[in-house]
Amino acid sequence: MNSLCRLFLCIILAISLSSCSTRIIIVNEISNISEIGAVAFEQDDDLDMVEKGIPGNIKLLEVILENNPGNYKILVLLSRLYAAYSFGFFEGRLESSLIGKDHSLLSGHNLLRENVNRYYLRGADYALRAIESRHPGADKKLKIPASADYLLKAMDKEDVRALFWYGFNLSSLINNNRDSVLLLSKAYLIEKIMKRIIELDPEYFFGGSHLILLSYYSSLPPYSDEKLDLSLFHYKKLKERRDGPFLLADLYFARYYLSRKQEKEKFENIMKDILNHSDRGKECIFYNKIAAQRAKIYLEGIDYFFQ
Repeated sequence: MNSLCRLFLCIILAISLSSCSTRIIIVNEISNISEIGAVAFEQDDDLDMVEKGIPGNIKLLEVILENNPGNYKILVLLSRLYAAYSFGFFEGRLESSLIGKDHSLLSGHNLLRENVNRYYLRGADYALRAIESRHPGADKKLKIPASADYLLKAMDKEDVRALFWYGFNLSSLINNNRDSVLLLSKAYLIEKIMKRIIELDPEYFFGGSHLILLSYYSSLPPYSDEKLDLSLFHYKKLKERRDGPFLLADLYFARYYLSRKQEKEKFENIMKDILNHSDRGKECIFYNKIAAQRAKIYLEGIDYFFQ
């Protein structure tokens, strides 16, 4: 039995043998430690190790959550880990199967799509449960634009984490299923959620709310010059940040905005710059490494974007 399994069993045993009040204390302490661990994943560029490590952490947190189903931190962590797992590994392979030169991936395309959808759905569900833990009835309110506005106005900075990961998972799910009328009908939530996050905490996740809106305005119909201008606005906001390189900003700008504008030369130059970027930025090195992987895929399949 490896050390991870032994640790897993010891934690479960400690929780199961504890009284109710002690169990809650243990779960809360584990959630604090796990939150630090989740951030550590994003500061590691060993993608093979991270991919192997995330599922075990997810399953451990899911078992722990059974003992405290409304634990906000664990719910948010699970949403964040599912998002990282799907985005970091399965979505890249899905895109490669569509636009890359590795045609061997085509045979597994449907399975890849199923996995991408499954993990983003789970991530969105956990984030929604976290929102519900602080705002009962939020699920129903978010389904109606007017009540969604009312709910979002009532939220504060403590809600940002759950809101962001709900929006991240939902927007990624929509982006990968643009043929789904049901999912497209929920797209308005992305704009509302990310705008509210910008009001509350614009720097959360490296300014990630601007990143989501950048792709939102460039990739979802109906297309217009006005929406492209908004996409460019949010890209500029990301580039104003001074906390080190966040290469997903350039990747998304080229992938969504420049491809929509059919500016092939700029697209190609940005992808090459991402691949050649020497400063990966410790705080977001995981996502910067993913950006480099995607840039390679997009360059190899450049004809997919420019006809």
